[in-house]
Amino acid sequence: MSNQHVAAAPASTSAAPPAPAPADPWNMWQGLSFMAVSLLLGITQGLGVNLVNSNLTGIQGSLGATAAEASWLTTAYFATNITASLLLTKVRYQYGLRLFADVVIVLFLLLALAHLFTQHLGSAIAVRAALGLAAAPISSLAVLYMVQAFPPARAMTGAVLGFAMTQIGAPLSRIISEELLQNGQWQGIHLVDAALAILCVAAINVVRPKHVPTQKMFARGDGIVFTLYALALGLLCVVLTQGRLRWWSDTPWLGVCLAGAVLCFGLYLVIELRREKPLLDLHWLASPFMLRFMAAILLFRIVLSEQSVGAVGLMNTLGFTNDQMHLLFVFVTVGTMAGFGLALLALPSRRFGLLGDAALVLIMLAAWMDGQSTVLTRPHDLYLSQTLLAAASSMFLASAMLQGFGHVIAGGMKNLISFIAVFSGGQALAGLVGQAWLSTLLAERQRLHYGQLVEHLQQSDPQVVQRLAQLGGAYAATLNDAAARGNQALTLLSQQVTQQSYVMAYNDLFHTVALTSTLGFLVFAGIKTHRWHRARRNTPAAELPATSS
Repeated sequence: MSNQHVAAAPASTSAAPPAPAPADPWNMWQGLSFMAVSLLLGITQGLGVNLVNSNLTGIQGSLGATAAEASWLTTAYFATNITASLLLTKVRYQYGLRLFADVVIVLFLLLALAHLFTQHLGSAIAVRAALGLAAAPISSLAVLYMVQAFPPARAMTGAVLGFAMTQIGAPLSRIISEELLQNGQWQGIHLVDAALAILCVAAINVVRPKHVPTQKMFARGDGIVFTLYALALGLLCVVLTQGRLRWWSDTPWLGVCLAGAVLCFGLYLVIELRREKPLLDLHWLASPFMLRFMAAILLFRIVLSEQSVGAVGLMNTLGFTNDQMHLLFVFVTVGTMAGFGLALLALPSRRFGLLGDAALVLIMLAAWMDGQSTVLTRPHDLYLSQTLLAAASSMFLASAMLQGFGHVIAGGMKNLISFIAVFSGGQALAGLVGQAWLSTLLAERQRLHYGQLVEHLQQSDPQVVQRLAQLGGAYAATLNDAAARGNQALTLLSQQVTQQSYVMAYNDLFHTVALTSTLGFLVFAGIKTHRWHRARRNTPAAELPATSS
């Protein structure tokens, strides 16, 4: 979580979004209908991104592509999806929520149907990039529908539940994907996308979103600035998703893409800092609170990649596929919902920072538990740890959203645009950074462990000879040639050594995540302690609580 985006707020940071119209009296049945539409939109968005990203191995066969070539499906989706939120939310405020919802969901439906007719990798990548653009605002609509399901006084409860709806698709995609691939391959996956899109079109036309006042949002120069912004993030997505597969130092064009990203982003900064109505308020983003906020997003998304890169990767290495891990992902779904439930319990006290602290502790515990894995580890051994990790992911998401929105509201809502742009795109980009780093760490540690294991395997070693005899004995009934049995035994031993080296590398990955989480917890605790002492020093003595002598 994987990875899920919220459409960015309007592009003008000099003025707050238009004030909402007077609220109609709350109706319970209307609220339930809004909740149902929110759930449908959230599942549609979640499955739209995760059904492909979670099943690249199965999809590449139907498209006749290699693993590296199929990875471009993920690259294309994120390259457009991360940057589209900012532009599309400007459109939403410019032309109204109802028209925006109608156009977006119909476009999503058309692209989902287009997937059914793609037979080659090139056309699939093009449609996937277009779908990333169309899907960007779906999660935003899911949250908005859930917010409108509650009375205005309970808007934050609706926001938390709305984000919860967008998280269900990730584990659900792994539960249903095997049957879809077996029955329809590439097209089977997108039949579900198309069917859900049709349901969304019907639902949005039956349950109309409430009217939101429009406002002129586009300014001179937006096109040039947004192009540079989109190119920079798109090229960075290419580097992060392709570097770990094609290897960083072996692919010169990755360096060209990275240099292009730096150049585009530099030009964007130069132009943006001189504009009266910038896309993002860069000065506010450089404030201490937002720097801490962005650091927290980066830290959490890196360590939360433990689930997709670590736990799922370990199970795949040991020979387990998604259909053999159904119950594991059921537990992940339960943990996800439990995390949001705990966030709702924290709403009255408004101590949202404790949610983030507790999430780090849960990640530490889960990573330490996973770090005890062996070649005999099975999916049921990960039920508890992955449930805790899923709960931690939800708690962090809720904590970040609640703290961030609280800070924006305290500032008069004028920085809502910049906050949501960072909150949506920042999480997805940080997730790609986490996956790239942990995948690179895994590859390096696996090579190291494999070399160390092979170094100690000598055919003159009695234990090695005995092991080869045992492995060759399994072919005694089918192979009469002793030399052939010996070759088969060597092959099996090499496979076992490779598997053991991977398990050791995954344990290193889990330990690294646990250590990173611990360091992050200590750093954030130190920052909070420093701020508390500074506030206490700046408080007049008369205002300090009295202490007994």
